[in-house]
Parts: sequence; structure tokens; C-alpha cells
Amino acid sequence: MSTFDEIRRVRLEKVKLIRQLGINPYPSQSQKDYSNTDVVEKFNKLENKKFHVTGRIISWRDHGQLIFCHIQDQSGKLQIFIKKNDLTVTDSTSQTIGPADLKLLDIGDFIEVFGVIGKSIKGEVSVFPGDIKILSKSIRSLPEKWSGLQDQEIIFRRRYLDLVMNPDRKELFIRKSKFWNFHRLFLKKHGFIEVETPIMELVTGGADARPFVTHHHALNQDYYLRISTELYQKRLIGGGFEKIFTIGPNFRNEGIDDEHLQEFYQCEWYWAYGDYRQNMDLVEAMFKYISQNLYHRTTFTRGKHTFNLNCKWPRISYDNLIKNRFSIDIFNDSEEKILKLLKQQQINIDGLTNRARIVDNLWKIVCQEISGPIFVTDEPKFTSPLAKSHADNELITERFHVIIAGSELGNGYSELNDPVDQYQRFLDQQKNREGGDEEAQMMDIDFVEMLEYGMPPTTGYGQSERIFWFFENVTGREGTLFPQVKSEISAETRRLYQLPKVEAKNTQIKTSQKGNLNNIYNIDPAILKNYPSVKTGIAIIEGVEVKKSDSNLENLKKEVEQKYKGFTLEDINKISSIEAYRKFFRSFGVDPASRHPSPDALLRRIVQGKGLYNINTLVDAYNVACLETNLGMSAMNLDKLELPVTLRFANEGEQILLLGGEESKTTKAGEVVYTDSKEIITLDLNYRDCDKTKITLNTENVLLYVDGCPGISDSEIEKALDREIELIQKFCGGTLKLKDVSTHVSLNQKIIVGQVMEIKDHPNAQNLKVVIVKVSETETHQIVCGCDNFKVGDFVPVALPGTSVPIPEGGTQTIAKIKLRGVESDGMLCSPLELGISSDHDNIHILPKKGQKFLGQPISTIL
Repeated sequence: MSTFDEIRRVRLEKVKLIRQLGINPYPSQSQKDYSNTDVVEKFNKLENKKFHVTGRIISWRDHGQLIFCHIQDQSGKLQIFIKKNDLTVTDSTSQTIGPADLKLLDIGDFIEVFGVIGKSIKGEVSVFPGDIKILSKSIRSLPEKWSGLQDQEIIFRRRYLDLVMNPDRKELFIRKSKFWNFHRLFLKKHGFIEVETPIMELVTGGADARPFVTHHHALNQDYYLRISTELYQKRLIGGGFEKIFTIGPNFRNEGIDDEHLQEFYQCEWYWAYGDYRQNMDLVEAMFKYISQNLYHRTTFTRGKHTFNLNCKWPRISYDNLIKNRFSIDIFNDSEEKILKLLKQQQINIDGLTNRARIVDNLWKIVCQEISGPIFVTDEPKFTSPLAKSHADNELITERFHVIIAGSELGNGYSELNDPVDQYQRFLDQQKNREGGDEEAQMMDIDFVEMLEYGMPPTTGYGQSERIFWFFENVTGREGTLFPQVKSEISAETRRLYQLPKVEAKNTQIKTSQKGNLNNIYNIDPAILKNYPSVKTGIAIIEGVEVKKSDSNLENLKKEVEQKYKGFTLEDINKISSIEAYRKFFRSFGVDPASRHPSPDALLRRIVQGKGLYNINTLVDAYNVACLETNLGMSAMNLDKLELPVTLRFANEGEQILLLGGEESKTTKAGEVVYTDSKEIITLDLNYRDCDKTKITLNTENVLLYVDGCPGISDSEIEKALDREIELIQKFCGGTLKLKDVSTHVSLNQKIIVGQVMEIKDHPNAQNLKVVIVKVSETETHQIVCGCDNFKVGDFVPVALPGTSVPIPEGGTQTIAKIKLRGVESDGMLCSPLELGISSDHDNIHILPKKGQKFLGQPISTIL
């Protein structure tokens, strides 16, 4: 039996013995007269008097009739000087632990002590107890030298242990509480009042960010978690408030690094009848107020930057900063010229689809070099969809950012209150979203409606807890009590409670296909070249139970049909998603009037009085979802597919046996079709499915998809996919194994072969290595890695920035150039998981020596 098991067994036995003595080891009541620190600081007042103190036992030294121990509460530690002869006996009535039973106490237990305040022979303030009560018996021992102190993941996952073993860490979060309190004091002093705004929003906005999506079951509609409080606060300004602010959490579904978390706190305020110049004065005053009151200083260091807040902050225009650094005119120089410059700066330009994103990447280079504090002002309109145009120049806006230590730490502007201008900017942003920019603003027509009633001249500003991280010189996760981490249960807990081993999701899909899966779904590069915004929703559900019919599903079908009562063919023509599909069909040579997109075809049946099909519960469920969302979708029998599924152009003369057909159909070159690894499985996107993949009462595992095309946004695809999944699981059960919405490029085309040239220890992390990898005779990359099963000379798969790889939770992530614990990492070394060939994701996949001749080539050439 392990030491852990033995200690736990002994402590559980002590719990049993304590109960046999008539004492409750977990009482609900206790008494605490002073904190530990108060006892020490107020000793002259408290000496020779009796009081109750409480805390966790953190040390215990037994010297026969004398015991020295320390207890720790939130304020600090305090010595307890136990003289056994002075203790009352164990008594079930008073619930005290006497001298004979002190052996039942352990380090880690919480106790209450009642005794005289005094000093030990060595002069240490102590409590000399007459009574000791147990408040909570610890079953697991605290580590003597906690290994988690060197493992940030364990610290974040078990923060409670971190705070016990490192009590000074509590001071950081006490300061964080004061940090937000000083925000409130400052703003209230300047006439602002605090208001609440919703966290769940039907349309999210106020920042450029990808939102999280959740579902409201009572209302049966999806909501976004807010990325900002801006649009709702401005609604309140329109309603008559003049100086308001919020402090609370925002959520942005983006990457994790030292300065970004998906859940973070932010202060945001709005000021009617003020402008951005006045707001900059207020922001500067707030920074100085917080730093002086919280830290009693104004000079701080963050990385290579040192900044002093106690000065008059310069105000420098956005375009001049870029022009002075790169000789680029962001308004008049071509996008090609700027992209060329970005490439020279080794910035990944994949996915930069519009001028705003292109210029923003150029600006990030400039920003990183500024120590500050400065205000960067007069930012271009194309990067500022909610800011008011400058009175003297329509190309720029009355917007500013706070720049400190190479980062944007605050954002403010004179608010746009012209409803016509605002509507047009929302339209422009919507076009960017439809073009593939997931961070572009959504159309908020309700906000436009509010502006039509009128909103006075207003200035707004927001700053997040990143400022606190900069003041403290910590990372975002270090400065957050419970940052998001991957779910993990310790091996001891899993074994003790006989919990099943959790396997990585979506690493192996249960199918009849022989061999390993290199991929599940991808889009042929030729499709992306012609339609760069094409994205598709994909999901896999295992273990479904398909039935002939379900009464509740039949009722739902009738409700959907009733929704379209009175609809005409002309009404169908007005649906934007159907028109987008029709335009797409025409572009590859198919007449949508004769071969209709899926939602078009289903609506026509209802308009013509035929009603929805009656096939089986799974097919009927996704047909309902199709009608509810007006997006094309389908399901295939996963066990009949030879993965991966690919969206591509058909070749002339390819054959497909359609659902219910007796003779094969022949394709024309250029039609957009889905195929598996052997043959075509649909025609005209998903309008006509092949017979072999049909859903029957014997189907167990299904591949679902929602068709994206130019003109349909990612959020629309994701909502439709979620609804399809929800209805199928409601009426057919099953377990969701995969869900993803992205441009799926064949992963192995971008993962390349590299050779390990050097392995160094990470300067700031014991469990990380810095690896130098050669991917061609002239090109090497530095990669930070957590595995060490490889050696110098090994050939390994390398995913450079821009590459998409699978992740254990399902779906994919795009590799980006980031800093890991302060060291630049230009890519990732791939495990078998990222190659899609096994469920092992703890180690790097070592390639055979013959990989040498494939150096820098796609990994698919040797797998």
C-alpha cells in the first residue's frame, strides 16, 4: 500500500475514534474573537486575557508535556503553546479534546483554541490554551514540500493548496480586491453610478472578439456570453443616465497567453456630454489614483519595459506611429504592400481577409515597442466600427488606446450616435463576418433602433484586469484565482473512488473503417481558392437509437409546419440563406430552380401542402432543424463511410447511386460534392445523398453536417449545428464525440517533417524544454515543448503557425506564434493525436530515419 493510502487510512480511523468519543469532527458552530494577526498586533491590550482563536494546524512539535504548534488563518499564523496539564479533559458535552487524545489531531486539521494570550520563553506571542476543539478533520495530509509549486497547472487546478502552502499569495488577491474597489471609489467620486448589464446577449458586440455560445432552454434560443458591456450601457445613456459604469466578467472565445484569458473582469464606463479628450484626462487621473493608493508608487516594470505613470501622458496619432516606424500610409498604400511588409516581419498573414485585420497586425508590431504611458489617438474608421468620426477628418475616429509596456491596456472613444452611420458600419462589419472574420461586429438592429430615438454626445472607456497583472508583473493565470484549465482528476482520487479513466475525446471514432484515421473531414484547396469563406459544421454522435416515429417529434413537426402557414414561394425567395445557397449553386453550374438547396426543397413541400417527410426519428429531427434555421444539413451512417469526408469539385463522369435509386448518376466537372475516400456520397452540396450512407433503424453512429457557403456566417452555422445535435440527441439519444465549425484543410498537408538539432532547459519552467528544429537546410525554428521522449537527431512532425491540428476536447485549433513562460515558441511538435493516428497525446511521434529525405515535406508523405 502506498504512503498516501496508509496516511489516509490512518486519518479515517482517527475520524472514527473521534466520533466514538462523542465528538463531532465536523461541527457547524465555532467561535473566533480575534484574527491571528490581531492577537499579535494588539498584544499589549490582550495580554493575560482569554479569547478564542481559530485556524489550520500547519506545524506540530511534541515535547512530552509541552507541545508547540502554529495555526494559520487568513491573516497569518499564531503559535499555540500547549501545556498538557492546563488542558481540560476530553468531554462530549463541551466537545473538547483533552491531553490523552491530542494524538488524534494532525497537521492540516482546523481547530478552535480558547486560552490566555501571552509570550513564550523566547518572546513569541502565543495562546496558552485551556480548551481545544476540532472544527474539521483533514483526511489528506498537506504536502511537506509541495511539488505543485513548480507546476503551474497544479497550482491553478488546486489553488486551495497553493494558498495554504503559500499564504503570502493571498495578499496578491487581497490587493486585487482593493484594485477594483479603488475603481469604484474613483468613479463614484467623479459622479458615476454603477449599473448592471446582461451577461447573456442575443447579439454580442462592443469589441472585436469571438463569443461563447450557450442555450436558453426555457426560451429555446441561443445566447452569446457578453464580450463587452458597451451596447447595453449606451442604451442606458439613451434612456437618460449620464455617468454610469459596470465592473464584472466578460468572455471571449480566444487563445490563452500571458495577457489573455477567456474569462476576465473589466471596468467600463460611459459619460454623456463628454468627449474622448475629456475621457483621456479622466483615465490618466484614474491610473495615478489607483497606483498611488494601492501601491504608493507610480513606477513599475513589466518584462523589458519600465514605465512611470506620474507624468503628463503624450497623445500620438495612430497613423503617425505606424508611418514613423515603417514608412507606411495606412490609408493610401495598397494592402499588397502592407502584406509584403508583414511577411518580411515574419507575421503569419493567412486568414487576413480585410484591411482592418491587415493594418491591425502591423499596429501590433509598433505597439510592442512602446513602454509608455501614452495615448494613441485618432484611429482609422475601418478598425473602429463604434467610434465617432473625427470632426476634421472622416477617415479617422475620435478613439484612443492606453499603451503601457507594449500592450493596449484601455480603449475609449467619442461614441457614435448617428443611427444611419452606425447601421452602415454594422453592415460593413457583417460583410467581414461573412467573409470569414469571426471577430467582426454583429449587426445589432435593436441598438440602431435606440439610436434613432436619440442618444446625446457620449464618451466611453473600458479597461480590464490586465492592468492589475501589469502592476503586479504576473501572467493572467497567475493573477486569477481560478483560471480555466483542462479538466483533470488526480490518479489517487480516480483510484480511490473507482472513477473510469477519461480518454481523450475525438481521437478515435468508432467506425468500421480499417486502419487509423488521419482526418475526419476536410475541404479541397481548390474549393477554398474559389470560395475562401466556405466553412462547414461537422459533428459525430455515437450510439444513437433510431425509431420509426415519436409522438413528441410529430407534434414538433406540426408546430414547424404551422409556423409557415400562409407562406408563399415569393416568401421563400426572401430568405437570405436560401438566396446564398442559390447563388452558390449557380456559381458551379447547377440550376437551383430545378435542384433546390435542402431548406428550399423542404419549404416548398410545406407551401405546396405536402408537409414534412415521415422517414424515421433521426432524419425527421434534422429536417425540423433545417426548417427552423433555414440552413442545409444532413446526416450519414458513419459506419458506412470510408473516412475522411471531403468537400471538393466533381470530375467529369464520376458515378453515384442516389438514395432510393436503381441506376447510377453521372457527374459533370465542377459540381460541388461530398466524397469519402472511395466515392462521391452527395450531389449538389447535400441535396441528393447516396444510398449507402442512408439512415435506417439499424444505424448506430452518425456524421452530421451543416452546409456553409459564401454569405452564411460562422455563427449561423454553429447555431444550426447545435440545433441539429440537440434534436437528434433528444429523440435518438447518443453521445456527442465531435463538434467543429471551421475551414477543414487536410491536416497532414501542413504538418511537416523536421529534425531536432538542440534541446535546452526552459529558463523559467522545470517541466518545459526549448527545442531547436530544422525544417529545411536553411530554416530552423525554436519551439517550447512539454515532452522529452525525443533526442537530438530525431525526425519529428512540426506544426508551424497557421497549421490546424486536432485537440483532445474535439475539433481543431490553429497554431500561433506565442510566448510560453516568457520564451517565444514558433509552432508545436506533434503527438500521434495531432496526426490523427492514435489516442496517445502525451508524447511526440518519432518518425523513422527514412524521414530524412523528406525534411520540410508534408508528414503525409511518410505516414
